[in-house]
Amino acid sequence: MALEQPTVSKAGSAVQLRFAFSIVDSDLLNNAYPPDMPRSRFCLPSNIARLDSRGFSILEVLMAVSIGAGVISALVPALMRQVALQEQTNRLTAVEAVVSADLDWFSNYARLWKLRTGSYPVNTDVTMTADFTTGGAASYEPSDADCTSGLSASLLADGSKMYGSKNSKVKLFKPPYEIKIGNTLSIPVTGGGVSGLSVIRKVDAVGSTIRVFYSLEGPNADGLNFSREASFLVEAAAWCDRMS
Repeated sequence: MALEQPTVSKAGSAVQLRFAFSIVDSDLLNNAYPPDMPRSRFCLPSNIARLDSRGFSILEVLMAVSIGAGVISALVPALMRQVALQEQTNRLTAVEAVVSADLDWFSNYARLWKLRTGSYPVNTDVTMTADFTTGGAASYEPSDADCTSGLSASLLADGSKMYGSKNSKVKLFKPPYEIKIGNTLSIPVTGGGVSGLSVIRKVDAVGSTIRVFYSLEGPNADGLNFSREASFLVEAAAWCDRMS
């Protein structure tokens, strides 16, 4: 749009200034401003870009596609690594749940077995004693045979009986998995949508100590690099020394 020199005219006592406009593109002006507003109020910049409806060229499209492909190629490996890391975390979480439940039982039953008095809500079917009194300081009553043959082996034998028992009195204290002394047990890992993995557990009875070893077996087990070992002292062992 070009702005021409103003012209002055007199009408009565009033002086009117008139400007003449040269419209470069009338369609642009019609689309840019409301139709009911006076055109003389607007003055478009002379350097305004003219609208072009020709679209994109093949070169521009190819450049956009190549840039998009480059961005995607950079993001996909990072996304794949994130997915693999999340899957590995899920597998480890499921494995830890299996092992933790098993270790909790060994830890708890090493305190409860042969318990004679104590502040635990248990019964004689759990403690494997002639009677049990709730309250007071903890005391134990292992038999002479248990002390002689090895407390850990006797405890594991009683725990194995509890696992297969249908006695409601031991339901809350049953081991979560079968007890096999000296032999390995394969425990399937099923939590967290994980399949194909198994925890391999081996239990050894050494005097008054229970030793438990864990490893993994199955697809991608080596990638998890998981192994665990724990030892538990049978609390009743101290009463064997008092009885001797």
